[in-house]
Amino acid sequence: MRLRALVRGGLVALCGAAVVLSGPAAVPASADPTLDDAKKKLAAIEQQQSEIGEQWAEVKLQLAQSKTKVDTLNADIANQQRKVDGMRGQAQQAAISRFQTRGVDITVQLITSPDPDAFLSDMSTMGKVDQNLNSLLQDYQAQQANLADLQRAARDQVTTVAAEERRLASLKNQIEQKIQEGQALVDQLTEQERQRLNAEEEASRDTSRDALADIPVGDDSGSADSRALRAVKYAVSKVRTGQYVWGAEGPNNFDCSGLMLAAYRSVGISLPHSSRAQSGLGRPVSRSELKPGDLLFFYNPIHHVGMYMGNGLFVHARNPRNDLEITKLSSYPAYQGARRVVG
Repeated sequence: MRLRALVRGGLVALCGAAVVLSGPAAVPASADPTLDDAKKKLAAIEQQQSEIGEQWAEVKLQLAQSKTKVDTLNADIANQQRKVDGMRGQAQQAAISRFQTRGVDITVQLITSPDPDAFLSDMSTMGKVDQNLNSLLQDYQAQQANLADLQRAARDQVTTVAAEERRLASLKNQIEQKIQEGQALVDQLTEQERQRLNAEEEASRDTSRDALADIPVGDDSGSADSRALRAVKYAVSKVRTGQYVWGAEGPNNFDCSGLMLAAYRSVGISLPHSSRAQSGLGRPVSRSELKPGDLLFFYNPIHHVGMYMGNGLFVHARNPRNDLEITKLSSYPAYQGARRVVG
């Protein structure tokens, strides 16, 4: 049986959708109530893994955005600090000048002036200078306040980053616990039951084995965008050797959204590493309008994504037990819709 280690390098992924364990009509359904019950429990566990994995992907995106905000705020703080430092000397000189002139009464200045008429004519000019000094000091104080606001925002954002990192660690632990639950459930089966389980899962892929040789060319693929077709070829090329690893995006390990990201990255198109985030890209297409390269989304809320190939087939990173595979769209549960990101 094709079972992977519980944790591959500490990051086994669970973003894939819940596995549909009952095979097509070609493989008789098991009459063993123990195996049937185990399949239902295993499907539930794997769906929980998938949902937690999607939460992890979303928090990871939020963490990246928060770190970018911290970097931006730090750059703004540095610029603002230079501005404040540059104004500090002018503000200090203005304060000294004001102190000096306020120390002598204007009447005394008039009496002691060698040219009283010139002194009086300069009074209006001195008033304007005083206004400029006031404006300079006020501007300096405003810039200091702006600097303090930026520093406070940066501290708040650092706190947010720390909270998101703790959330990621918690989700990782939850996923690993679900992996252990699923493994323990499979280990409880007899060898015969495990063989039946494996045969049923394998049967859902047998009908599409020929698709590994090339992308099917059907009525729904003739007008597909060339970049979308190349993205499909990339994804299909990873099926035989690629493994499902939580949070991975290539070149050999992938989770569900990571495979989509890597496939489109190979043709110069950027996607977020989250099936839910990817479900908001491009434009929606109906099931009857599907073309190769369209992204297919499953479950509500969405926590699995695959790529349509044509001829009713799609390629996806399914889950740690099944890795990457090509599946009939008609046989996969909880289809929610499709988006076309190019073309």
